[in-house]
Amino acid sequence: MVAFLFIKDSHAQVAIKPARAVIYSVILPGLGHRYVNDQTWSHRASLYVIADVMLVAGLATSQWQHRHQVSSYQTWAASNAGVVTQGKDRRFYVIIGNHISSDEYRDSQLRNRRLDLASTVSDPEFQWSWNNLEDLQRYRDLRNSSESWSQRRGTLIAALIANRMISGFSALMAARHKQNQIVQIAFTPDPTIQIAITL
Repeated sequence: MVAFLFIKDSHAQVAIKPARAVIYSVILPGLGHRYVNDQTWSHRASLYVIADVMLVAGLATSQWQHRHQVSSYQTWAASNAGVVTQGKDRRFYVIIGNHISSDEYRDSQLRNRRLDLASTVSDPEFQWSWNNLEDLQRYRDLRNSSESWSQRRGTLIAALIANRMISGFSALMAARHKQNQIVQIAFTPDPTIQIAITL
């Protein structure tokens, strides 16, 4: 005797929207794949999430390190070159790393007939003098370290954007493939699965 069991295919009623999968992936890489895979985390979706978490952690670390190094070289300049740190921009800190003192900087600009730049150190608050070359080199090392962390931060931001683009494109392809499967089922007069059981 043969019995037939008819099972209705639940996917026939599911509507997958590729655009939604992309948006979810932009919010959190891997979330779009979870949406396509019936709210379950696939291996690929998990990899995208793990990569994003690691990149965010790296970005937070690089941001903290950059700020720490900036604070360190400013404090070092104040202690060893008499720099007044308030109201100084990045350009000023580049200049004091290239000249042993404000007098040397002014003389250099006068030789080059850059009177406008030479006059910038006439204000006592913009003057400095390093104790020795060792202190100046230490300052350069600290500043170079801060710049290195800043560059890493830019690289990590680019990687975060790339992860979202790749995840979004992958989720888009997966959603379209799933959508095509649903369309094929929808064109079947009675989307059921017939299973024969022999007793």
